[in-house]
Amino acid sequence: MTALRFRHAGLVLLAGLVSACATDGGIRAPDAASRMRIAASAEASGQMDVALSMYGAAAANDPDNMEAQARFAAALMRAGNHAQAEQVLAQAVARRPGDRFLLVQLGRLRLRSGAAGEALNLFDRVLTSDSRSVPALDGRGVALDLMGRHPEAQESYRRAQSLDPNSISVANNLGLSLLLDGRPDEARAVLEPLARRSDAPQRVTANYAISLAATGEEAAARSVLGDSEADLSGVAETLRVNRQVIEVTPADGRS
Repeated sequence: MTALRFRHAGLVLLAGLVSACATDGGIRAPDAASRMRIAASAEASGQMDVALSMYGAAAANDPDNMEAQARFAAALMRAGNHAQAEQVLAQAVARRPGDRFLLVQLGRLRLRSGAAGEALNLFDRVLTSDSRSVPALDGRGVALDLMGRHPEAQESYRRAQSLDPNSISVANNLGLSLLLDGRPDEARAVLEPLARRSDAPQRVTANYAISLAATGEEAAARSVLGDSEADLSGVAETLRVNRQVIEVTPADGRS
């Protein structure tokens, strides 16, 4: 099985390199776009080492290509190398200090590393030039929650909601912020309709169950969790762990 996987990766690389590099004058080095296509194919086939090598080459050979930097950082995150991913994005931001997409991605990584104040500054930089940036407003709310500034966080989430009322991430973050702020009834009102959505992720269901328990509905909370023996005594710890609910992995491309 391993041999077949490596053979498949080799075929992917060969096909990609030939199609990307063959010219009338012969073979040339692949450009960033070609390397990223090859990297994506390698990652899809389970060859993360090959993917990282190709993403890294694309980023190194075209340092002004911000999509290449973002994709390399995203791959590093998926591989669990958060520190290097943050370094790649920080260097990209240094080259393009006004790039809103990169600022948001770096802010999300700073949230993951616990540097909420630095993340807040990055999101505020985005909002200075684009006050309607939902990702920046959402990230700003998470940073404020991590700093214990819950009312300000809720204001930021509500601004984001006014721009994107269907966002699960924003609504979930608002509900969690209300829980952290000691307002479980309001949190439950936000989370209940969200948890009923067919596309709601597990963290939304968990936060809704917490809101039920916090309002005295422990049996209902256990039912939501699907475990009649669920231990709800650690609600405070669950809240602490779930504070970083935003998706902090850099996106694969620019949006």
